[in-house]
Amino acid sequence: MRDLHSGLKTVLTLDPKLTTETRYGAPVDCRGFGAVEHIVCIGTAGDELSEELSIACIIEASDDGTSWTPVIAAHEVLGDPPDETGIFALLDGDGQDMRDYRIGYAGPARYTRIGVVLDGDHEEGTPIAALALLGSAHLKPVN
Repeated sequence: MRDLHSGLKTVLTLDPKLTTETRYGAPVDCRGFGAVEHIVCIGTAGDELSEELSIACIIEASDDGTSWTPVIAAHEVLGDPPDETGIFALLDGDGQDMRDYRIGYAGPARYTRIGVVLDGDHEEGTPIAALALLGSAHLKPVN
């Protein structure tokens, strides 16, 4: 059996929190790894999601960890391709909460991050957290 454990690192990028406004995750440094997967965990929406009251999950990349641009190229991601603003998941209706949304990054940038962009007035909020899985470590075991 192959050893996944020794070559995998997890990074909590968005602390679990009742979210009522836009939040961006901590930057993930991909140096020393060959792959990164971002996972956004969405709890039960406190407000009824609609076109006017939505949550968008976006992915951004950076060469320096400070200047961010949306990832829009389909060949740089694994999963559903993002739109022209980097949105890879849009929650705007019933049944889109209480699950996770994932996207892998395969582009050339050293840093990546996700954002949860809330549109409309989210009074009750939604529990949201995010983590990144770094895999294919160049040196093992990963600390």
